[in-house]
Amino acid sequence: MFIKIVTIKCPNERAKKSFKLLNNEVTEEQMKVGLLKQTIVDASETSIVYVKYWISKKHFDKGRKDWQKTSREFNDMGAVMTAVGGESEIIMSDEFKNNLKQ
Repeated sequence: MFIKIVTIKCPNERAKKSFKLLNNEVTEEQMKVGLLKQTIVDASETSIVYVKYWISKKHFDKGRKDWQKTSREFNDMGAVMTAVGGESEIIMSDEFKNNLKQ
């Protein structure tokens, strides 16, 4: 599994709402090419953290094309973005696994 963590510092709260809506559109497209899950963390009034769970780096590379356009739009709107990613392992409790099946 490949995980990408993206932090976006927005110029204001209104911009943050716009970024979240735009990201949701991109996420729908990315899910068609290998994005399994996305977790959104409202880190502050003007910061968002996205944790994106991909099948593999190869799938991430396909989905990245959609993100690059959005990233440029975010930058043009005054956002500051940072990202890290890599191969990962996920450890889940049995309780969590059981709740996924429902």
